[in-house]
Amino acid sequence: MNFPLYDGHVSSKVRELIADGRLSEAVADLSRLASMGSNLAKCVLAYLSLRNIPDLPQHIEKAKALGNAALGSEPGYANYVLAYAASYEKDAPTSARLMYSSYKAGFVPAASALGLLLAQGYGAAKDYKKAEGYFLRAVAMKHIPAPMLLCRFYTLGRRGVLKQILGILLFPCAFLYAVIMTRFLIFSVYSFRHIRSNRPMFKCRGYEVLKSMQILMSL
Repeated sequence: MNFPLYDGHVSSKVRELIADGRLSEAVADLSRLASMGSNLAKCVLAYLSLRNIPDLPQHIEKAKALGNAALGSEPGYANYVLAYAASYEKDAPTSARLMYSSYKAGFVPAASALGLLLAQGYGAAKDYKKAEGYFLRAVAMKHIPAPMLLCRFYTLGRRGVLKQILGILLFPCAFLYAVIMTRFLIFSVYSFRHIRSNRPMFKCRGYEVLKSMQILMSL
């Protein structure tokens, strides 16, 4: 996997299938668990529906349907997915509101996401002080990418010169920490965050499969 995927230990079999590159079988097993009532499996499928992977092309409506179906027992994960679904639909206010709901439900990656939203003024007025506060809360919640995101935020000079210098000095260490720890905790909520990228979600075996994914990502 090129990016972390929080799965909540919903299925050891799914992890093994992903590790073996058998993505269609992994998706099929997640679908089976979801049909049996696993709201966590619905959240994982909903998130994958945002990513445009082989055997599960990007489908925002499907992501929304699965996320809404899982709200009862997985409000943190479900609202996190729904927030990004709203962002793909260019609905910034709804995205910000749903991300806050995810944070209130205790979903760790949502704290960092709120920091980014407030720093960028996405769905709400820019508020650098509040953005810093959410980044610091994410660090306290042990979100692995949070120190890197905070340092990057500081390097832009948004909280003064002294913090800008601090961010510049600490960013390399924070970046290495995020990269290394994510490799060890690739399925953990503590390493999970949504990243928009042209790189495929999953590493592929074989040139033709890779080319197929690149074509899908360009559509």
